[in-house]
Amino acid sequence: MKGLFLPNVLSDPREKIKNSNDGLTAALVLATLYFAREVFVPLALAGLLAFLLAPACARLERWGAKRGPAALLVVVLSLCAAGTLGWVVLGQVYNLAVELPQYQENISAKVDKLHLHSAGRLTRTVEMLTTLSKQVAGEAPEDRAVPAPFPRARPKASKSTLPQAIPPLTQPIPVKVEEPTESMLTVAGRSIKPLLQPLTTAMIVVIFLVFILLGREGLRDRALRLAGSGRLHVTTTAIEDASARVSRFLQMQLIVNICYGALVGVLLWWIGVPHALLWAVLTCVLRFVPYVGIVLAAAGPLLLSLAITPSWGPLAWTMAMFGTLEIVTANFAEPVLYGTSTGMSAIAILVAAIFWTLLWGMPGLLLSTPLTVCLIVIGRQVPHLSYLDVLFGEEAELAPSERFYQRLLVSNSHDARSLIAEQLKTKSRECVWDDVMVPALTQIEEARHAEEITSARADELLLGVEEITEDLTISTASPAGPEPLSAKRVACVPARDFGDEVAAQLAQQIIADLSLVRVLHADSSTPDLLQGLEDGRFEVICVIGIPPRALRHIRMRCHQIRARFPEATVVACLLSEASDLSNLRSRIPIEDAQHVVSSLHLMKTYVASVLYPSSLPVEAPPKSSEDTKPGRQLSDTIDELHQGDVFDAPKQDIFSRLTADLARSFDAPIALITARDSQRRFWEAQCGLPEQNLLADSERDISVFSMIVLPDGGLFVADINDDARFSNDAFFLSKGLRFYAGMPLKAHDGEVMGSLCVLDTRPREVTDEQKAALTSIASSVMTAIELHDTAEPETPSQL
Repeated sequence: MKGLFLPNVLSDPREKIKNSNDGLTAALVLATLYFAREVFVPLALAGLLAFLLAPACARLERWGAKRGPAALLVVVLSLCAAGTLGWVVLGQVYNLAVELPQYQENISAKVDKLHLHSAGRLTRTVEMLTTLSKQVAGEAPEDRAVPAPFPRARPKASKSTLPQAIPPLTQPIPVKVEEPTESMLTVAGRSIKPLLQPLTTAMIVVIFLVFILLGREGLRDRALRLAGSGRLHVTTTAIEDASARVSRFLQMQLIVNICYGALVGVLLWWIGVPHALLWAVLTCVLRFVPYVGIVLAAAGPLLLSLAITPSWGPLAWTMAMFGTLEIVTANFAEPVLYGTSTGMSAIAILVAAIFWTLLWGMPGLLLSTPLTVCLIVIGRQVPHLSYLDVLFGEEAELAPSERFYQRLLVSNSHDARSLIAEQLKTKSRECVWDDVMVPALTQIEEARHAEEITSARADELLLGVEEITEDLTISTASPAGPEPLSAKRVACVPARDFGDEVAAQLAQQIIADLSLVRVLHADSSTPDLLQGLEDGRFEVICVIGIPPRALRHIRMRCHQIRARFPEATVVACLLSEASDLSNLRSRIPIEDAQHVVSSLHLMKTYVASVLYPSSLPVEAPPKSSEDTKPGRQLSDTIDELHQGDVFDAPKQDIFSRLTADLARSFDAPIALITARDSQRRFWEAQCGLPEQNLLADSERDISVFSMIVLPDGGLFVADINDDARFSNDAFFLSKGLRFYAGMPLKAHDGEVMGSLCVLDTRPREVTDEQKAALTSIASSVMTAIELHDTAEPETPSQL
């Protein structure tokens, strides 16, 4: 029977073949790198130097120099500097060799102080222990000559036993070995032979370096062509990222080593160690070699400080100097200056050093960090090789929410509580709840619905979250507890089960300072729940749920509450970082819930806008496109507008995606684009509203905002109820809209071609950064429309 289930356990044969091919490829690459190291080592060294010298070549080219002369000038100046430095070091080494004999007396005195001759006294102890061990093992002790207790008389020798006469000794024949006199060519050849390989390698490195600096643009184009035209973006990003990281790392390492060497020279001169300049230069150069370099650099000064004086003071001061400098540099200076220049973890640096040293020897140790940085960049850009980034990258740790969830799985409530407490030291409670607690609840619910854990186990984990939340609330709250701003009442209603109830408890703690909050139980029947809401006379009712199946229950619960309390203010809250307001707004009708939110932070903001409409919260400035995923999506969509014909059939959804990204970046539920081209053809895109609003003669088309003339700087209405133009508009009243931000789509000739607007169900203010972002997006949309008109003015299309 086991054989019948064997195919289900084993992986796909195609996956096995793929894995075996990957293993063979890796083995082939390693064999090539090892056996062809005579070629790859100089090439890698030349590339490393090219990263360091390329900025200087680029600077000379910007000053007007040609690429060839600029590269040759940089290489020649570098060789001259290296030659001068080598000449100075050789001179210092020669002077040191001449001065060493005068330190013989100090070395002899220190040897006498160490009493090394007393080590011979331990011989009898060692022999005794050896004898005892043999006796324990059952071996017979060695025979020893025992002296007789009494002297014995010697027998008289007979004549027959007398020794015969010893023949006279003959004188040994002296032998003299004379070596043939070597010629000058033989001596020179024997002396130069050990230097041939390093000199040849250095010459090859210089040749490679010149060609790399001369043809660096061509090498980049060749790499792009090898990667394929369809992967230009990935390859370009990888090359730029690797070049920037390696160049920045080498430059900062050079600065750190120069400062380190200068300090070593000054302090050795102060201690009194001769030839401080020599040790400063060697320290600066050898620190480029990881781990081993600093040991080799410190060996010379330590040995010399031992010999220069009979006392032990210089040796102690030298050891203390190197230890202090290395601790300060490795733990404070380098992390601050290097930052994320390498992106490698500490263990990755050690593993890379061992691996490349075994593969290429000492040059591999020198090249280990830059080569591993390149591998990490490749792993970040190529999904198939992402394991390289996980193995060697510095950002491979679990997110706080995943660590919290993992601690819950192993029933380690102490570490889970400590993790949340540590987060609360640097972040607000609502941020920690949104970033750590809510994702953990989502993972628990997803595991339950995927049947990865049982319902009993899921309830146990949810109880753990509830207990940790209560403990942290009690420990961090003031003795009197949070005082609400008024006696207004808010109800937090779970959408369905116990997980939603725990989320409602988190929401209660977030909005407890705004009003009196009550959490209803998830196991209450619908009539009991509605009766509890009626008895409580709540101003705001928040229906809260946790994915993945909470949206349907939220919508149903909101519908039940609206049917019983038609005048109530209902806020639908699906706590999910993957959800956006525009999608939720389109799936939950305005008739069931006036407001829709996707985080506890937004829920607090919306509840505050309902309870205290006179105080408009000022939104935080929008994050940069590198900081948030929605920002990156918005930036990518804007870039796509400028590529090709955005109105072709395969790209008709670009404007729709742009409105969704725009609403997400502004934390607003609705965004719309209305535009027309020179041929009077209209394109419309929206998110957060039902599809019937795109039809002609809809409430939106006869609304005032579709006919209003927008100024050049846009129109921003913080609260529509305070603006006479919008306060009685049927479209705004039916949708419960309170905020409007619009920007005209104006062509270069001054003609207004349409508008771009963001709508919200809460009053709010707009920052200068948000206004600038809306202006930039409107300009990009208008540019895309004009490019389309210029390319194909006669082809009709409609978005």
